[in-house]
Amino acid sequence: MGILSKILPLLAVGVGIIFLGNALTRPASASLTAGALSESGSALGGTLSSIGIGAGDLGGGIGKGLAGLLQPFWEVKNLLGVIPSPNVAGSANVSVAAQQQAGNKGSSTITWSSGTSASVPSLSAAAKSFYASKGVSVT
Repeated sequence: MGILSKILPLLAVGVGIIFLGNALTRPASASLTAGALSESGSALGGTLSSIGIGAGDLGGGIGKGLAGLLQPFWEVKNLLGVIPSPNVAGSANVSVAAQQQAGNKGSSTITWSSGTSASVPSLSAAAKSFYASKGVSVT
């Protein structure tokens, strides 16, 4: 790396001197060279841009394709409703229908030993018993 850091600046200066000498001795040729370099740079930039856009489209297409493949599974899950996991302690049904049904019956207040309380839709006797077994007050 040390040798390249010394050679590359010298190489750049040499190329610059050659271009300057060409511009002074043959201005028409230098103008054509500059135009060709400009067009080459533009073409390279356009090519890289197209590659980037293509890669973005490919990634988006893969994402949409995978989402489309999984969509039937999500639709079946939505048709069956929320399936509570047996590994989650104290999971509750928080669907809109359950809240509306419970809202018609009143509400309960749960108070934990820390003093924190929450108002929830009216709880069943089984739910109140469950919370009582955990040392939580339900009114």
